[in-house]
Amino acid sequence: MPNIARNSSTDFSYLNEPSVQHLYALEGQQNVMRFHIDGIQCAKCIRKLETLPETLPGLTHLRIDSGANLAYAEIDQQLLSFSQLAMKLNSMGFRPTPILSDSEKITAGHRANRTELIRLAIAAACAGNIMMFSFANYLGSTGIFRSVFSWLSFALYLPVVTYVAWPFYTGALSSLRQKQVSIDLPMAVASLAGFFYSAFELFNGRENFYFDSLSGFLFLILISRWMQGRLQKTFLTRESNETLGLEKMRKLSGEDWYWVPAELLQPGDKIRILRDETVPVDGTVISPRIRISLAWLSGESKSVSLTKNSTIKAGARIISESADIHVQRLTQHTEFGQLLDAAERFSLSNNRFISMSDKWSERLLIAVFAIAALYLTFNVSNDMEESFRRALALIVIACPCAMAFGTPLALSSALRKARKNGLLVRDANVFERCAHIRTLFFDKTGTLTENEISLVEDPESYSDELKSVVLTLEAPSQHPIAYAFRQAFTKSKILTDVTEWSEKPGEGISARIGQDLYEIKKCAQATTACALFKNGELTAQFTFSAQLRVDALSVLEKLRQGGYQTLLLSGDSEEATLSMGHKLGFQNKDIYFLMSPAQKAHLVKKCPNSMMIGDGINDSLALMQAEVSVATTGAVDAALKSAAVYVTNSQLAPIAALFDISREAIFGIRTNLLVAVIYNTVTGSLALAGFINPLVAALLMPVSSGIILASTWLRSRR
Repeated sequence: MPNIARNSSTDFSYLNEPSVQHLYALEGQQNVMRFHIDGIQCAKCIRKLETLPETLPGLTHLRIDSGANLAYAEIDQQLLSFSQLAMKLNSMGFRPTPILSDSEKITAGHRANRTELIRLAIAAACAGNIMMFSFANYLGSTGIFRSVFSWLSFALYLPVVTYVAWPFYTGALSSLRQKQVSIDLPMAVASLAGFFYSAFELFNGRENFYFDSLSGFLFLILISRWMQGRLQKTFLTRESNETLGLEKMRKLSGEDWYWVPAELLQPGDKIRILRDETVPVDGTVISPRIRISLAWLSGESKSVSLTKNSTIKAGARIISESADIHVQRLTQHTEFGQLLDAAERFSLSNNRFISMSDKWSERLLIAVFAIAALYLTFNVSNDMEESFRRALALIVIACPCAMAFGTPLALSSALRKARKNGLLVRDANVFERCAHIRTLFFDKTGTLTENEISLVEDPESYSDELKSVVLTLEAPSQHPIAYAFRQAFTKSKILTDVTEWSEKPGEGISARIGQDLYEIKKCAQATTACALFKNGELTAQFTFSAQLRVDALSVLEKLRQGGYQTLLLSGDSEEATLSMGHKLGFQNKDIYFLMSPAQKAHLVKKCPNSMMIGDGINDSLALMQAEVSVATTGAVDAALKSAAVYVTNSQLAPIAALFDISREAIFGIRTNLLVAVIYNTVTGSLALAGFINPLVAALLMPVSSGIILASTWLRSRR
């Protein structure tokens, strides 16, 4: 296999080899590959990459993880190969390297950062020495020394104009190929024009050259970009452990434990997880006995008991007081970690606010170029050198990066805050949509009540044959009633002679056992109830009870005080639904009972600007009709096919928090855009007025990004 990490050519044909594709295919999908991308400078670069599927046939999806400079590419292999995709990315000025593991991801990131630091070091060394020689000339050196210092400055500027300024040339060329204008273009023009002009002056024995100013200017631009890039990567990186609420873990040492950052955990370590925390790793149980919930993985709310040396999967939630676990696989290498990564593998660039800020930043850049050109046109006859300096200062300081950077930063901050509040968000557009929500539909069973319900009747009052029939019918189901039956009839056997099994959400289950047709259907009783029918004849009835979630009433009251209308939907009887609805403060007109899944979906569809909160599987039809959909139960992978948000804990408080986070996100986006506009207007005016020269402009360029970062960080700490 080729040495991919060190392959510096533009030949990507090795990506067509079946062995390479099999090795680097993501999660066993031969049409999905992960690349580390060199050359991403700002949000506009990300936008350029993520919109590539619109113009490149065969590229079905391309998502950029801006925190790690990773690209997740999905292709139609009948129309496009990975080598063709890599060549296209390379022609756009982005160098792709396929990534196999997280260690390679870190290595690639370090390699790219090392290249940037080497470039900065060369720029600093050359600029420092050029300024030293120029300073000597400014102080009045004469004769041979003055000539030698001038030629040494020329020699030292050669690596600056070639190697140091190379990213500006590639960026400018790439933007021109895409018929776009980028900030790299004026940098490239200034570097080359300044060099040729200064070299011409030097070769003709004159002293109007600017090697010192140009080298210092390019160094300051590079270091400003490097600092801004580090800030973006730090703030935009997503971690699965944030979703789990475990940014740090309790590592065992003998009988004691101490905190360690999650990223420092290694296979072989021993950790302790407390009640209501999610297990972040695959491992084996050290504790004598623990109880866990597998609701995240299978949707089953019933707790499971594990003994010492049992295997425990990432995603299990601890129900007992604590659990000591021997780590075998870290989060990112587990099925659950991959599930979380896939759930959050969406593109921020599809957000309306980001699209709007990208357009504004592009228009700003065009406007800046136009103003600079007009200024030069009307003032070049007065003082060409001063006019050029002012125009260049305007172009440098009025950088649109802050405007394009502010919106994804605010959204990433909102996503991070949502994760810390127990919300797994599949679509960042949720934050904007929440601003329009006025009506909230709540499912009753499993949403406002605890997931587990229990059989009211004594299990011993039913025959063994009946219990076996019920267990056989309910065995494949994930409905809360099925779990209640399995919990009540634990000693009964499941029959094997089963055919024509069928489950209709909201109605019931049917199957043939032997020659008889059995059905379990919902029926109207004072509580949640169902009945067993054999060949159409009623055989038995069952009733169930469930406890309200501890924070259900307080969350509903908070939402109502916020001006939201709350409605209760249930498939249960009128009496049962009204009884629970009144306990939770619902008015009769806002309570709907005996609702089928289709009826729930129809009601939600008729109500604009609505949010549906329910079970990710049983309420999937209604969830898909809502402006914003929130799943509180169900296996996370199945629930997120119909819902945009998944609540990762057993409380309803995250739903109220979602509205607060959304308001903060929208306010942050508007604030960041306003800061960028004011900054660019004020500093641009000062540059044209001559109060800011290009060197000072290069120093001030990252200031607006710093202000936006600081304000966003302060808001995220509230």
